[in-house]
Amino acid sequence: MATTNISGLLLSELQTLSTEARRKHPEIKEAAEQVIVILRGIKATQSAEICLELAKHDEVVSPFVQGCKSNNYKLAATSVQCLQQLISHQAVSVRSIGGLLGTLNAVIQMGVDIQVKILQMVLPLVTMYDGCVYGETLVEALHVCLTLQRSKDPIVSNTAAAILRQVVIAVFDRVVSEDREHEDRVDAFFVLQDLCLLAAGSDSIFIRVMDPVDQNLVMDLIESVLTNHAVVVARHTAMLQVLRERLAPFLVNFFAERAQFTLVVRSIRIAWLFIRDLHADLAPECELLLSILTRLIDPGTKLAGNTAVAGSNGDRSHRGGFPLFYRVLAMEVVRNTLQDPALLCRLYMQFDGRSATGEDKNEDSHVIADVLAAVARVASELPELRVNNADGIPNVVPNEGNAVDGGNAADTRGTGQLGAHNSSLRTEMHQLLDKHDPPGVPKTYLSFLGLTTVLSAVGGLAGHVIQLCTETAVCQAPYGKAVAGSESEPVFSPHHATRAAHDARVVTAKGLVSRSWPVLLSVYTFYVAVRLDDRLFARAMDTARMAVQMSGAVGLLEARNA
Repeated sequence: MATTNISGLLLSELQTLSTEARRKHPEIKEAAEQVIVILRGIKATQSAEICLELAKHDEVVSPFVQGCKSNNYKLAATSVQCLQQLISHQAVSVRSIGGLLGTLNAVIQMGVDIQVKILQMVLPLVTMYDGCVYGETLVEALHVCLTLQRSKDPIVSNTAAAILRQVVIAVFDRVVSEDREHEDRVDAFFVLQDLCLLAAGSDSIFIRVMDPVDQNLVMDLIESVLTNHAVVVARHTAMLQVLRERLAPFLVNFFAERAQFTLVVRSIRIAWLFIRDLHADLAPECELLLSILTRLIDPGTKLAGNTAVAGSNGDRSHRGGFPLFYRVLAMEVVRNTLQDPALLCRLYMQFDGRSATGEDKNEDSHVIADVLAAVARVASELPELRVNNADGIPNVVPNEGNAVDGGNAADTRGTGQLGAHNSSLRTEMHQLLDKHDPPGVPKTYLSFLGLTTVLSAVGGLAGHVIQLCTETAVCQAPYGKAVAGSESEPVFSPHHATRAAHDARVVTAKGLVSRSWPVLLSVYTFYVAVRLDDRLFARAMDTARMAVQMSGAVGLLEARNA
């Protein structure tokens, strides 16, 4: 309803409410007539001014609150409709907000139409009435959403889940600015803590939960928080500690046992957010997650000395005992990691670079090197891909099951080429949040994914390294050089800091190229004898050229000449 009609709407609905309530609920009739008097006494003609005047009177919501508590469907429906309009137009006194959320719980079971209206009120209460919904009031708002999310009506359930997600994000939106109130930070901390507890099957502390909460929903909420506000979480020690003590152990233990496809998808997505956004703040946890992903995609990987792996008591973890979709999901996340050259270099510097440069002589860490080696082995693990038969066509056996939505698991013997047309999924597996079961996977999908991961890693890294080397000439400008004939140290200038940071990036990139080129070369060597489709072949040739340029740019002549 447009704001211009708020006064007329309220007068009409109040008169209806008064008429309906006059026999059995005279107190509602009296309260409605008092609000009619207030409305008629407002001299303002602009709707915004009318709303401001209404917000000064606590009693404006009184007839509607009583209507919700009347146990009369008709009175409750009219009252909820009016409350929704008042809230959306910010025409409610801030002193009335806390009581309103409690009132909504009184009519929460009164039918789908009323439930939808209730949900339409929750988000505006949290976002438009800044500073009013926190602590116990926020608990009420979350409780309303969680209760309605369990509705058997799909419209109500899906709407409640969507509103709940927006409310949780709004709680963290408040903490973006450092000068926010203490209550906002406390709310965000308790919400994050309870989500981590609920994900692990424990009881919540802050959020009021009557029945077990859908674990998929909880993990979706955690993912939303980390996707939108990883910076906020990283800035607050208490929130990081919650992730370290609650969520990270849950993820690690989760990958030690079999689980439903939907939960594995969500867990792998959260693990990716840890690696992408929190590797600097949760380094040990991210190192462990990377090692687990490495073991998932290649169970034969021998990990670095002290690296523990989920399920490592005995050697039950990931050695042939897990469904294929675990491996596919891990491979897709690793691909996302390796195709981002800046992220790849940061991870290498954090986990491998210090031991490679001798900065940390007590550690022999090769986490990223293990990841790259595992990807290379996956890419070349099907010898039947190679051209070794009489007609020169690769002998590839198609998968019996169809890929997502069917049709992608084509018989490569019919085309004689490896490419996206016969070796890929229409929708990548980690994007299938609404699927209860994994799709059929072409036999060559992992090989295709391994090859394209290597090509993406080489192409992205080469572009990154060549750009760094190009910038070197700029960074080598003669600022701060000692005067000719002088032995004194150059005077510090901001240019030194810029150049030092640049030089560190060059050293990191060179170290990464130096440690990775043998395994990357093995993939190119394997696929020399594999018939690729035109697009994939052109991409392979282009990245091979870039790899040569990259190796030469950082002075690795052996790698360049190989």
